[in-house]
Amino acid sequence: MRGCAAVGARPLILHVMQRILKALNSVEEWTLVLVMLGLAFLSFLQVFCRYVLQFSFTWMEELGRYLGVFIAFLGASLGVKYASHFSMDLIYERVSSDRFRHGLKVVINIASGLMFFVIAWYGWEQAMKLRHFGVLTSALQLPKYWAYLPIPFFSTIMGIRFINLGIKHAIRLVRGEPFRMGAEL
Repeated sequence: MRGCAAVGARPLILHVMQRILKALNSVEEWTLVLVMLGLAFLSFLQVFCRYVLQFSFTWMEELGRYLGVFIAFLGASLGVKYASHFSMDLIYERVSSDRFRHGLKVVINIASGLMFFVIAWYGWEQAMKLRHFGVLTSALQLPKYWAYLPIPFFSTIMGIRFINLGIKHAIRLVRGEPFRMGAEL
């Protein structure tokens, strides 16, 4: 009886995990949209105030810079998720062996994932140094390490996504499945 419950529970767990991931993906995408719209609005407001009202916000350039870092790393993470980053496809086009293509993708994705884990590690160390020294931003007077936190956070997410892609290609390699590029995995 216990084995039946475990078998029946497995699809439920997968279903719940898929719903959680779908919700997180939605939050991630809407966060990017809203932050970009907010940055565009604030930039427009700054330009309008500077050239029409002859008044300028001292904090806008700093906030724009930090939001730009946030947008860049969040967007890069989404780019990994949707496989929309540029790649050199010449080798994949010239080689007809699906096994070689999958093997190459495994190596590339695992190496990329490890690289982003290293970036996350050093990004976290830098943010914690700034936190330890109590450095504040010049205009906003906020803890400067806040501006550095998107780097380790989104680098970790990119690392996980690259490792996941590497594992998917490894499974396809073992199963002998045909090679496909892009987000179809």
